[in-house]
Amino acid sequence: MKSLGNKRRTYGEHLTSIGIFKKFILPEIEREIYNYRWVDLFCGEGNLILPILELVPEGKRIEFFKKHIFLFDIQKELVEKSILNALKYGIPKEIAQRNIIQRDTLKNYPTFILDSDLPVYHITNPPYLYIGYIVKHKETRKHLEYFQGPNEGYQDLYQLALINDLRNGIKKMVYIIPSNFLFGFSVSNKIRDDFLRYR
Repeated sequence: MKSLGNKRRTYGEHLTSIGIFKKFILPEIEREIYNYRWVDLFCGEGNLILPILELVPEGKRIEFFKKHIFLFDIQKELVEKSILNALKYGIPKEIAQRNIIQRDTLKNYPTFILDSDLPVYHITNPPYLYIGYIVKHKETRKHLEYFQGPNEGYQDLYQLALINDLRNGIKKMVYIIPSNFLFGFSVSNKIRDDFLRYR
């Protein structure tokens, strides 16, 4: 099994604690939990979505989960951890497995999440892996395929995640992103310009 440091270097993984979610995100969305389909395309252990279930009465959690919660991650072991975490909220394993899915969402955006009368609200801590690092390291070069075609010119995996959401018409998002999105120079100019076109 890869160490946490190796996973960060290979996948750009940065897991977020439930405490961060409860302190900074939950107060902003708690009145709206029934109005959206809650999605994390880079879910890690599910810490940015699953705690929403605490606001749902136990007897209604399974139906809420089926309709309102969809989680994805490229790493099988993180999907398995998310499923185990869903069990702690009373979600049966077979139901959790339907809505917590292993998938490379940078390469294969799950457009089926859009097929609902509920709009998508994407809350995520996307992968951070700068293209300069990707080029220099053998274990990350496979990610270069993401930066081709319409994605040419972007500089980081998180930028690709954000532009994928914008291209798919996602209007509601909470992204935990690095400060260089706002303050960086040439490495962030393209994503800032493209992001502002969608606003």
